[in-house]
Amino acid sequence: MAHDPIDTLGKATRHNMLVKAECSCGNVRYCRSADLMMVYGGGVDPMKLKFDCSRCKPEIKITLLEVHPEHLPKRLMIHKPMKVDGKITWYTERFRG
Repeated sequence: MAHDPIDTLGKATRHNMLVKAECSCGNVRYCRSADLMMVYGGGVDPMKLKFDCSRCKPEIKITLLEVHPEHLPKRLMIHKPMKVDGKITWYTERFRG
């Protein structure tokens, strides 16, 4: 039985997924798909989101990760967006499944 591809933030959120943004320099960021959906909308393709690296300016590789709390590292830090005066600000917090 074939499953539909996860091609929107809404579908990724229904599967409780994380979005992993990985730079070629080794800089990695994790975001909850639900947090991204609140900012960008549920119909946005997560593979087309634009992320910048604070260390360099390469092409960023995007990966969707299904969340299994028993298999996650204990110190996983995620980045959450927050809109302040119409501008998106990012902050870091510890991931709690």
